[in-house]
Amino acid sequence: MPDTGGDEIRVSSLEGYGAPIIDLSLWFMGSRLTRVVGILKNFVPYRTNADGARVRTNIDDGDIYIGEYANGAICSIQSSYVTVGNYPGLEARAYGSQGALICRLVEESGECQTIHSATPDAVEFSPVKIPDRLFPPGHEPGEPWPSLFYTNLIHNFMEEIASGGDENQGNFAQSARVQEIINAVEVSHRKGRWVGLPLDPNLDMHL
Repeated sequence: MPDTGGDEIRVSSLEGYGAPIIDLSLWFMGSRLTRVVGILKNFVPYRTNADGARVRTNIDDGDIYIGEYANGAICSIQSSYVTVGNYPGLEARAYGSQGALICRLVEESGECQTIHSATPDAVEFSPVKIPDRLFPPGHEPGEPWPSLFYTNLIHNFMEEIASGGDENQGNFAQSARVQEIINAVEVSHRKGRWVGLPLDPNLDMHL
């Protein structure tokens, strides 16, 4: 296990909790990132371990970065273990010339996920019905998020086996793209500057 008590902050939330929203951002924008600048923060410096001892834990438990895409779009992405709000706490917003979307994966008021949209002619955000095809077979309204999430994972996995095609919910290539962005944000934090993508394999990630 890596030492988390040293002077150098360790990547944690950005990798463990930020990866899904980074993946979604690439899908939403339909483009690759060309550069990022970000910061990692340690908001809770001491934690209690299983033995009841108070230990220094210098991990990224909050972070944010901004990025620029090859198609000209820009983004800001934040992740944190310690912000207030219900689980799983994912929110994505996309703004374009033809409208905007707010997608939330948060258990609130008996709903675990919502989509709201607006257009230039109707600027107030209004709910959008999520198609039944995006839920697992046999789902029930108000079903808790963990049940829907794991049921969908199994359903998607079985669909991929049955179809025999290339379609999937993620693969090693996409995971590598997400990891490269995480690495670039870490480099940006340590160097205090913008970092271009794709990453230079010879780049020293430490000061």
